[in-house]
Amino acid sequence: MKIGVNTLVWCLPFSEKDMYIIDSIKEMGGDVIEITPGEQYKKLSPDKLRKRLQDAGLEATVCGSFEDHNDISSTNKSARKKGIDYMKDLIVWANQIGAKVIGGPLYSALGKKRALPPAERKAEFDRAAESLKEIGEHAVKSGLVVALEPINRFEIDMINTAAQAIRMCDQVGSPGIRMMLDTFHMNIEEKSIGGAIRSAKKHLVHLHTCSNDRGTPGEGHIPWKEVKKALRDIGYRGFGVIESFAPGQIAAFANIWRPLAEKQDDIPRNGIKYLKKVFR
Repeated sequence: MKIGVNTLVWCLPFSEKDMYIIDSIKEMGGDVIEITPGEQYKKLSPDKLRKRLQDAGLEATVCGSFEDHNDISSTNKSARKKGIDYMKDLIVWANQIGAKVIGGPLYSALGKKRALPPAERKAEFDRAAESLKEIGEHAVKSGLVVALEPINRFEIDMINTAAQAIRMCDQVGSPGIRMMLDTFHMNIEEKSIGGAIRSAKKHLVHLHTCSNDRGTPGEGHIPWKEVKKALRDIGYRGFGVIESFAPGQIAAFANIWRPLAEKQDDIPRNGIKYLKKVFR
């Protein structure tokens, strides 16, 4: 498994001034960079970014999310269209930089948390599925996959578990819509991390390899041997990406109120070293 880092460790959104991160990840021993550009991706020249990635010898994935104004599960038809159009454009851009996977909670607005009656919950799920069918068709034409990420209950209310993500993938029924898992979220939501990974065999194309506290992988209590065995059991051949958050407003959005390492670079540097030892 190739190991990498999400740019959220240092910044949001990723912009041209943050290109140095590509070389930093390479110097740390990483194989892949996961770029989180927010809605500012159009300000980034895909040709320039692709060349920088090629020069560094890094592969790339892209991380995205929705807000209320472009929520593809919304009752507001205009918002759903904005979300679909946003994803279509992001898919084109991701293809131009050489990425093959766009991951994230790409089914509902991040931070949306409500107790809904079952009928309303199902209707919202169905609206997201219908939107994803159109997005999936565009992804297939572009040679990419959109990987839906289950997020824990404190951050979103639609898809929290592998089983829910599998149900969405099955309902959409498109090879362009698959799923990813994150060890941080699984540590909160799953009865068995290994069992969740094995259950996702049919759809799993991407993985966030995170510590239970969003700090350095290997310094927490994630059962990495169990993760490794489950991935081997299903023949997983995707990436393992460390996702943590830069101090300040970015970390605050993820409810992180204290430093997770003496130096921010310690999280990816030591994490890459540990994960490569585990998985290789």
